[in-house]
Parts: sequence; C-alpha cells; structure tokens
Amino acid sequence: MLSPSELYPLVVTWLQALGAPDRPAALVALAQVVVALLHGQSLRPSALMRALLSPTVVPARQRYKRLARTWDRAWLSPAWLTARLVRAALALVPPDREGPTAGLTHLALDSLRCGPWEVFTLGVVWHGRVLPVCWRVLPYPWPKGQVTPAVCALVAQVAAAWPPDRPAHLVADRAFPSRPLLRALRAVGWGWTIRLRANTGVRAGAEDLLVRDLIGRARPGRWTAWAGGYGRGLRALAATLVVGRGLVVLPGHQRTVGTQRHRAARQAERVRVRGYQYRVRQTDPWVALCTSHPSWRAAVASYRRRWATEGSYRDAQSGWDGQHGWDLEPVLRRLTDARQVERVVGLWALGALLQQWVGAQVVHGPGWVRAVAGQWTTTGRLSIWGHGQLALAEPSGALHDWLLQTLAEGAQRVAVGDEAPPAPVTLPPQQPHAARAA
Repeated sequence: MLSPSELYPLVVTWLQALGAPDRPAALVALAQVVVALLHGQSLRPSALMRALLSPTVVPARQRYKRLARTWDRAWLSPAWLTARLVRAALALVPPDREGPTAGLTHLALDSLRCGPWEVFTLGVVWHGRVLPVCWRVLPYPWPKGQVTPAVCALVAQVAAAWPPDRPAHLVADRAFPSRPLLRALRAVGWGWTIRLRANTGVRAGAEDLLVRDLIGRARPGRWTAWAGGYGRGLRALAATLVVGRGLVVLPGHQRTVGTQRHRAARQAERVRVRGYQYRVRQTDPWVALCTSHPSWRAAVASYRRRWATEGSYRDAQSGWDGQHGWDLEPVLRRLTDARQVERVVGLWALGALLQQWVGAQVVHGPGWVRAVAGQWTTTGRLSIWGHGQLALAEPSGALHDWLLQTLAEGAQRVAVGDEAPPAPVTLPPQQPHAARAA
C-alpha cells in the first residue's frame, strides 16, 4: 500500500503533465485532495479530510474548512479540466485496433441522478469503463428546454479540445436523440450511434414511419438496416437505421441453473409491472439505433460501448459490492450549490483517471502482477477501476515498487508532446507517520 506521502509526488507529476495551475500553492492544494481521494477511496468529506496531508497536526474542524475551500476553486471545474482530461485520455486510450470500428475512439454520453441533481457526463470508453472528460450539472426535475442545449454544449466543449486527426464516435441511450444534437455532431465531424424510442419519427427509404413500424418489419434473432434518416420528410437528417434483438450470448458465469432461474423471475416481474402500469409494450426487447455507420455490424459493435458508463457510475457510487464505491450520490445529495457539485464531479474525474490507469496496467501487466491480482477475487471479474483500487490498497507490499514505477510512467505518457518540461514545485516537508495520521 502506498502512503499519502508516497502518492503525493506522483500525483504532482501527473498534474504537471496535465498542465498544472499557475500558482504553486494551487497545485499543492489540488494534489493533496486527489491524494486524499486515492488513499481514502471516498468522496465523503470525513474521509477526505482525514487523508489530507499536513506538515503539522491540524484539528478536524480546520481540516473540514480547508476541504471546503477546495470546492470554491476553479481547478476542478469542467472549464479548466476538460481540455486537460481530453489530452490525457487520448494519450492513454488507443483507438480500436480491429473489427468494424477499427480506428475509432468511442465517447459515451449519459446522465446520473444524485438526489436533487442530474449530472450529464461525456467520457472516453476504455476497457469497459469511461474516463469522464466533461460534465454538466442541472437540477432535477430537469428545467424545461435546458437539457438539449446542455448536451450540445458538452459535445462542443470536448470537440474544441479534440484533435481533428483522431476519429471519434459518440454512443448514447434513447434519452438523448434530437436534431440539435445530431447537427452538433455533424458540425464537429463526429460519428454517432444513438438508441431511439419506439414513438420516434424516422424516414426509412422513401417512407415516413415510426420506429415501432420498423420493429414490426424486423425479424427476431437478426439485425436489419435501412438507409434513411432521423425525423420525417424534408427535415430528416440522413442516417442508417438499425433494428434488431440479436442473439442472447451469456458469459460462462451466467449460464448456471440458479442464474437462469433468477433471470426468468426478474423478466416475469418486469412484464407484470409494465403490464400493470403501461400495458405491456412489445417493443421493449428490441433495440433501434440511429447511426452514422453504413452497416449494422459496426453500429451494434459501437453501441455495446455505451454500457461502460453504467459500470463507471456504479464505481463512483456504491462499488461492485455496494461497499467499495466513492459515495458520489450521498455527497451530492447534501450540496445545494451547482458549482460545488461540479467540483466534486471534477475530483471524481481526476481520481478515476489515475486509478483506472493503474488498474489497466494490472490487467495487462506482467505475469507476476496478474498473479498478485489473482488473490483478490475468485471470479476474476473486477473492472480496471476495481483492480486499481485493490492495487493501491494491496496490504502485502508486493506491488509497492511496481506502483511507483507505473504511476510515474503514466504521467510521462500524458506529458509526451509538451513543448517544455513542467516547472519544479516545492513539495511540503514530509512528517513522520504519527504526525501525518493526525
């Protein structure tokens, strides 16, 4: 396990590679709160304040005040972080190497509800998780007429920092399709694959239809594609429409008798509830996609990346077992200022960047590192976020030197291409363990 004093210079190196704040004091404060998150593994103020480094013994009340000042700084806002996170994500995440989406980098658009707040995020998909690079915060219930502009602003802000020679493809669920969004994606040169609702108007061939009409023409067990557009008539935006159910292929651990019994009971309950509330909708099992891909195979391959956001949201809230998450939802529930909500989400994005880098190196690292990771779970189904969390907290010390080297290599990889090396920063004096624990 790395102590906060060992993590601190490495986090400083990462922040310098990203583009450190102009003032050394701001860099020190930002690095210390990121270290507190990685060491405490929670966004709760109590966990962060206990893990904050301090050269002297500081009372808990003063630590809370020091932490509260963090949420008033601009260094965790999307305006300051987006360009830096985009550059870091593209340095760490390679484009797809093979298949129908070869050469593309996928971005997932989704939203997370935390009490009175709705957080819209746009992140780069990586090994079944996302690296959040930009976000917007709106109160819930959604203010009328603000959701679509907020989503389009997300796309524009990320695209402003996105290199033109790196093809991007956005995936999103059926809450997001709209003409303004598709026009925004066209304007920045991105591709898209977005799921549609059954009552959405589309143009297939020369016909104006609803998506449910296309579903009626599709065949179970296969995918069908039509050249058409989103919308009707002359206002339709050219796109490929893909409808199907595909074949259900379950991983090995979900093919047991007990799992199948649970899936059948859950589906029966879903049908019962929906039949009671809405009358059973026969279109629910089908997937209808609006995509810029010319083929259904590429569209389906891209849309599968959307589920990465679900896992990342779970990591930020409860974790894989309901106990090891970062407690994002209970923290945001208590906040009443949208700016503070943005800063907390920014801290989550920075922490996730470092932790998922570590986890990816564990999963794809040397054999002896994967052997150590094999002691953490009997199933081996941990995400890169979970691998990173357990690697940072590994109690035996077997990964100590490897972690130091891996974090340093990640910062160096992010810094590649900078015109000049980062300026040196004076680090706070290190204290004995007993003093730091105070």
